[in-house]
Amino acid sequence: MCIRLLIALFSLLILPHATAWSQESLVPTTYDMPSLLSASDSVAPSTQEPLPSFEKQALKIQQQALWQPNSTKAILWAFLPGGGQIYNRKYWKLPIVWGAFMACYYSITWNNRQYQEYHAAYRDLSGPDPEHNTSWLVFAPAGAQASDYQQYQSSLRSTLKRGNDFYRRYRDLSIVATVLVYGLSILDAYVDAELYTFDISPDLSLRVVPEVGLPKLGLPSYQMGVNCSLTF
Repeated sequence: MCIRLLIALFSLLILPHATAWSQESLVPTTYDMPSLLSASDSVAPSTQEPLPSFEKQALKIQQQALWQPNSTKAILWAFLPGGGQIYNRKYWKLPIVWGAFMACYYSITWNNRQYQEYHAAYRDLSGPDPEHNTSWLVFAPAGAQASDYQQYQSSLRSTLKRGNDFYRRYRDLSIVATVLVYGLSILDAYVDAELYTFDISPDLSLRVVPEVGLPKLGLPSYQMGVNCSLTF
Protein backbone atom coordinates (compact mmCIF):
# COMPACT_ATOMS: atom_id res chain seq x y z
CA MET A 1 0.00 0.00 0.00
CA CYS A 2 2.85 2.39 0.84
CA ILE A 3 4.55 1.65 -2.46
CA ARG A 4 1.38 2.52 -4.40
CA LEU A 5 1.01 5.79 -2.51
CA LEU A 6 4.62 6.69 -3.27
CA ILE A 7 4.13 5.91 -6.97
CA ALA A 8 0.96 8.02 -7.06
CA LEU A 9 2.72 10.92 -5.32
CA PHE A 10 5.66 10.66 -7.73
CA SER A 11 3.28 10.72 -10.68
CA LEU A 12 1.49 13.82 -9.43
CA LEU A 13 4.80 15.61 -8.87
CA ILE A 14 6.32 14.79 -12.24
CA LEU A 15 3.18 15.33 -14.33
CA PRO A 16 3.31 19.19 -14.50
CA HIS A 17 7.04 19.22 -15.31
CA ALA A 18 6.76 16.51 -17.96
CA THR A 19 3.80 18.24 -19.61
CA ALA A 20 5.55 21.60 -19.66
CA TRP A 21 8.73 20.03 -21.00
CA SER A 22 6.90 18.25 -23.79
CA GLN A 23 5.03 21.43 -24.74
CA GLU A 24 8.28 23.38 -24.91
CA SER A 25 9.85 20.72 -27.12
CA LEU A 26 6.87 20.78 -29.49
CA VAL A 27 6.71 24.58 -29.87
CA PRO A 28 8.24 25.44 -33.25
CA THR A 29 11.04 27.92 -33.35
CA THR A 30 10.17 31.13 -35.18
CA TYR A 31 12.49 33.65 -36.73
CA ASP A 32 11.76 37.33 -37.14
CA MET A 33 12.31 38.27 -40.75
CA PRO A 34 12.48 41.92 -41.84
CA SER A 35 9.36 42.98 -43.67
CA LEU A 36 9.60 43.97 -47.33
CA LEU A 37 8.66 47.54 -48.14
CA SER A 38 7.69 48.74 -51.59
CA ALA A 39 9.21 51.81 -53.21
CA SER A 40 5.90 53.72 -53.01
CA ASP A 41 5.67 53.51 -49.20
CA SER A 42 6.32 56.69 -47.30
CA VAL A 43 8.43 54.84 -44.74
CA ALA A 44 12.09 54.49 -45.69
CA PRO A 45 13.16 50.91 -46.40
CA SER A 46 15.21 49.14 -43.78
CA THR A 47 18.94 49.24 -44.34
CA GLN A 48 19.48 45.94 -42.51
CA GLU A 49 21.12 43.38 -44.81
CA PRO A 50 20.18 39.69 -44.78
CA LEU A 51 22.25 37.53 -42.51
CA PRO A 52 25.10 35.75 -44.32
CA SER A 53 24.18 32.44 -42.67
CA PHE A 54 20.72 32.53 -44.27
CA GLU A 55 22.24 33.25 -47.68
CA LYS A 56 24.72 30.39 -47.38
CA GLN A 57 22.03 28.00 -46.22
CA ALA A 58 19.71 28.98 -49.08
CA LEU A 59 22.54 28.59 -51.61
CA LYS A 60 23.45 25.18 -50.19
CA ILE A 61 19.84 23.98 -50.39
CA GLN A 62 19.59 25.24 -53.97
CA GLN A 63 22.76 23.42 -55.01
CA GLN A 64 21.59 20.20 -53.39
CA ALA A 65 18.26 20.48 -55.17
CA LEU A 66 19.97 20.93 -58.54
CA TRP A 67 22.43 18.01 -58.18
CA GLN A 68 21.86 14.52 -56.86
CA PRO A 69 24.26 11.61 -57.35
CA ASN A 70 23.25 8.55 -59.32
CA SER A 71 24.15 5.19 -57.77
CA THR A 72 24.92 3.58 -61.14
CA LYS A 73 27.32 6.36 -62.11
CA ALA A 74 28.85 6.21 -58.65
CA ILE A 75 29.68 2.52 -59.15
CA LEU A 76 31.20 3.21 -62.57
CA TRP A 77 33.32 6.01 -61.12
CA ALA A 78 34.30 3.79 -58.18
CA PHE A 79 36.19 1.39 -60.47
CA LEU A 80 38.86 4.08 -60.32
CA PRO A 81 40.16 4.08 -56.71
CA GLY A 82 38.56 7.08 -55.03
CA GLY A 83 36.50 7.94 -58.11
CA GLY A 84 33.19 7.15 -56.44
CA GLN A 85 34.00 9.47 -53.55
CA ILE A 86 34.93 12.22 -56.00
CA TYR A 87 31.66 11.74 -57.88
CA ASN A 88 29.66 11.91 -54.63
CA ARG A 89 31.61 15.05 -53.65
CA LYS A 90 32.83 13.44 -50.44
CA TYR A 91 36.37 14.69 -50.84
CA TRP A 92 37.24 14.17 -47.18
CA LYS A 93 37.12 10.41 -47.79
CA LEU A 94 39.86 10.50 -50.41
CA PRO A 95 42.81 10.45 -47.95
CA ILE A 96 41.24 7.42 -46.25
CA VAL A 97 40.72 5.49 -49.49
CA TRP A 98 44.04 6.38 -51.06
CA GLY A 99 45.88 5.85 -47.77
CA ALA A 100 44.42 2.34 -47.49
CA PHE A 101 45.46 1.54 -51.06
CA MET A 102 48.98 2.86 -50.48
CA ALA A 103 49.33 0.79 -47.30
CA CYS A 104 48.20 -2.34 -49.14
CA TYR A 105 50.56 -1.62 -52.03
CA TYR A 106 53.51 -1.16 -49.67
CA SER A 107 52.65 -4.38 -47.82
CA ILE A 108 52.44 -6.36 -51.07
CA THR A 109 55.72 -5.06 -52.47
CA TRP A 110 57.69 -5.43 -49.22
CA ASN A 111 56.47 -8.95 -48.45
CA ASN A 112 56.98 -10.01 -52.05
CA ARG A 113 60.56 -8.70 -52.05
CA GLN A 114 61.34 -10.60 -48.86
CA TYR A 115 59.68 -13.69 -50.26
CA GLN A 116 61.75 -13.56 -53.44
CA GLU A 117 65.00 -13.32 -51.45
CA TYR A 118 64.14 -16.23 -49.16
CA HIS A 119 62.80 -18.28 -52.04
CA ALA A 120 65.96 -17.81 -54.14
CA ALA A 121 68.22 -18.63 -51.18
CA TYR A 122 66.21 -21.73 -50.30
CA ARG A 123 66.21 -22.87 -53.93
CA ASP A 124 69.98 -22.43 -54.32
CA LEU A 125 70.82 -24.11 -51.03
CA SER A 126 68.56 -27.05 -51.81
CA GLY A 127 69.73 -27.27 -55.43
CA PRO A 128 72.42 -29.47 -56.95
CA ASP A 129 75.16 -26.80 -56.89
CA PRO A 130 74.93 -24.57 -53.76
CA GLU A 131 78.65 -23.87 -53.96
CA HIS A 132 78.24 -21.75 -57.09
CA ASN A 133 74.66 -20.53 -56.52
CA THR A 134 75.46 -18.46 -53.46
CA SER A 135 72.34 -16.36 -52.81
CA TRP A 136 71.97 -18.23 -49.49
CA LEU A 137 75.22 -16.70 -48.18
CA VAL A 138 73.30 -13.52 -47.27
CA PHE A 139 71.46 -15.49 -44.56
CA ALA A 140 74.47 -17.52 -43.42
CA PRO A 141 76.54 -16.54 -40.36
CA ALA A 142 79.25 -13.92 -40.84
CA GLY A 143 82.42 -15.31 -42.35
CA ALA A 144 80.74 -18.32 -43.96
CA GLN A 145 82.23 -19.59 -47.20
CA ALA A 146 80.39 -21.11 -50.14
CA SER A 147 82.57 -24.19 -49.95
CA ASP A 148 81.27 -24.88 -46.42
CA TYR A 149 77.66 -25.16 -47.51
CA GLN A 150 77.33 -28.65 -46.06
CA GLN A 151 78.01 -27.24 -42.60
CA TYR A 152 75.01 -24.89 -42.78
CA GLN A 153 72.76 -26.84 -45.09
CA SER A 154 70.52 -28.55 -42.52
CA SER A 155 69.94 -25.66 -40.08
CA LEU A 156 69.91 -22.86 -42.64
CA ARG A 157 67.56 -24.71 -44.95
CA SER A 158 64.82 -24.89 -42.28
CA THR A 159 65.26 -21.17 -41.54
CA LEU A 160 64.95 -20.28 -45.21
CA LYS A 161 61.92 -22.53 -45.55
CA ARG A 162 60.13 -20.76 -42.69
CA GLY A 163 60.95 -17.34 -44.11
CA ASN A 164 59.81 -18.42 -47.56
CA ASP A 165 56.42 -19.60 -46.26
CA PHE A 166 55.98 -16.64 -43.90
CA TYR A 167 56.46 -13.87 -46.44
CA ARG A 168 54.52 -15.70 -49.14
CA ARG A 169 51.56 -15.99 -46.77
CA TYR A 170 51.58 -12.32 -45.83
CA ARG A 171 52.03 -11.27 -49.44
CA ASP A 172 48.89 -13.23 -50.33
CA LEU A 173 47.01 -11.76 -47.35
CA SER A 174 48.01 -8.28 -48.49
CA ILE A 175 46.54 -8.99 -51.92
CA VAL A 176 43.30 -10.14 -50.29
CA ALA A 177 43.25 -6.98 -48.15
CA THR A 178 43.68 -4.86 -51.29
CA VAL A 179 40.69 -6.55 -52.93
CA LEU A 180 38.62 -5.95 -49.78
CA VAL A 181 39.58 -2.27 -49.67
CA TYR A 182 38.67 -1.92 -53.34
CA GLY A 183 35.30 -3.59 -52.77
CA LEU A 184 34.57 -1.44 -49.71
CA SER A 185 35.35 1.74 -51.64
CA ILE A 186 32.84 0.71 -54.34
CA LEU A 187 30.24 -0.22 -51.71
CA ASP A 188 30.76 3.09 -49.91
CA ALA A 189 30.25 5.04 -53.13
CA TYR A 190 27.05 3.13 -53.92
CA VAL A 191 25.54 3.46 -50.43
CA ASP A 192 26.52 7.12 -50.23
CA ALA A 193 24.77 7.85 -53.53
CA GLU A 194 21.65 5.90 -52.52
CA LEU A 195 21.36 7.64 -49.14
CA TYR A 196 22.22 11.11 -50.43
CA THR A 197 18.59 12.28 -50.19
CA PHE A 198 17.89 10.41 -46.94
CA ASP A 199 16.60 12.99 -44.47
CA ILE A 200 17.38 12.71 -40.78
CA SER A 201 14.80 14.82 -38.96
CA PRO A 202 16.21 17.20 -36.33
CA ASP A 203 13.14 16.55 -34.15
CA LEU A 204 14.66 14.24 -31.56
CA SER A 205 12.55 14.48 -28.42
CA LEU A 206 11.76 12.25 -25.47
CA ARG A 207 8.42 12.53 -23.68
CA VAL A 208 8.02 11.12 -20.19
CA VAL A 209 4.39 11.03 -19.04
CA PRO A 210 2.88 9.27 -16.01
CA GLU A 211 0.31 6.66 -16.94
CA VAL A 212 -2.48 4.94 -15.01
CA GLY A 213 -3.36 1.51 -16.37
CA LEU A 214 -6.80 -0.05 -16.17
CA PRO A 215 -7.29 -3.07 -13.93
CA LYS A 216 -6.47 -6.35 -15.62
CA LEU A 217 -7.98 -9.75 -15.12
CA GLY A 218 -7.16 -10.97 -11.64
CA LEU A 219 -5.79 -7.58 -10.56
CA PRO A 220 -8.49 -5.43 -8.96
CA SER A 221 -6.31 -2.33 -8.48
CA TYR A 222 -5.09 0.23 -10.98
CA GLN A 223 -1.55 0.03 -12.36
CA MET A 224 0.71 3.06 -12.01
CA GLY A 225 3.62 3.61 -14.36
CA VAL A 226 5.59 5.98 -16.60
CA ASN A 227 5.16 6.16 -20.39
CA CYS A 228 8.27 7.12 -22.39
CA SER A 229 7.94 8.01 -26.09
CA LEU A 230 10.88 8.85 -28.36
CA THR A 231 10.29 10.90 -31.51
CA PHE A 232 12.89 10.58 -34.28
